[in-house]
Amino acid sequence: METQSIEKGQRFTLGSGNVQHSESSFRKLSYFLAFFWLVLIIVDVFFTENEGYFEKVGIPALYGINGLLFFYKAHFELSPTSKYAPHLVVSDQGLKIKTGVFKKSVYINWDDVKKIELGYYKIGIKENTGLQYFPYKTRKETSIELKKAIQAIAEQKGIEVENLLKR
Repeated sequence: METQSIEKGQRFTLGSGNVQHSESSFRKLSYFLAFFWLVLIIVDVFFTENEGYFEKVGIPALYGINGLLFFYKAHFELSPTSKYAPHLVVSDQGLKIKTGVFKKSVYINWDDVKKIELGYYKIGIKENTGLQYFPYKTRKETSIELKKAIQAIAEQKGIEVENLLKR
């Protein structure tokens, strides 16, 4: 199966799992906090009188680490185009599922799928090898859109779809 054709499908960025704010506002906040921590390094090094070794080196290092962590979160985990961000791609050829930043992507061909189960923030896919669940964290609106897209293509392909929410 060609992974390039799956990549051209409809992409749903799962994001950080923060359900109160949109992903774009959470991403902007993370960029702002990264910038803030890096500005604190400049303020601490040039505008304060530090006497001890830890105050001169340790505190700016901690500020730098915090800034880099927030930048990493904004740039890699929350980006709608990052290949490292948790996302799900639905196409006519299959599914690409990546549920975490450090988790490997799983490619599933529609020809191998026997049944799909849609539950609360999880997708169950029954293949020839067995039933496999993919839990994910995202906003409610994204989860609903994602399930509608999967259900539409699965019904088009003649795959049984079971909605676990209606049991």
